Amino acid sequence: MLDLNEIEILQVALAHEERARAFYVRMADRHDDSTARDLFVFLSREEEGHIRRLTSRYGIQEFEKAWEEKSLPYLIDLDRLAREEGVGTQVTTGPEAVRRGLGIARKAETHAIAFYAEAGKVVEDPSTKTLLAELEGEERNHLAKIEGYLADLPPAPL
Repeated sequence: MLDLNEIEILQVALAHEERARAFYVRMADRHDDSTARDLFVFLSREEEGHIRRLTSRYGIQEFEKAWEEKSLPYLIDLDRLAREEGVGTQVTTGPEAVRRGLGIARKAETHAIAFYAEAGKVVEDPSTKTLLAELEGEERNHLAKIEGYLADLPPAPL
């Protein structure tokens, strides 16, 4: 169970969306495969939309670094995962590079789905519950796109 109030839940959601957006922008810049780049651009724009909805509809301020320390237990560290997966800072090529980047994206989306599902059980405001359910559904759609793209990649080398 989340040990956060409703505003803190929305702040964590905003922090997650910002982290995911920044990661997807970096991945789009690093992949020279146009289809993979297009998918990362799509995902970054989707996260931008989530950020706009969280900030405008509910009056949550733009992401603030000060939230991050309190939010850390609820966030996924995409930069750490990228380092662990060997996703570098240079332009990358080939199916294995795409597979690694999308593997991290899969983890980010799965984490967001779990967070929104749990947060939806905690909040009491009906409009916030609705927003969290909508965001969870959209993250599920993102995950399905990622899974579809991964399924179309050539098999990983042995």
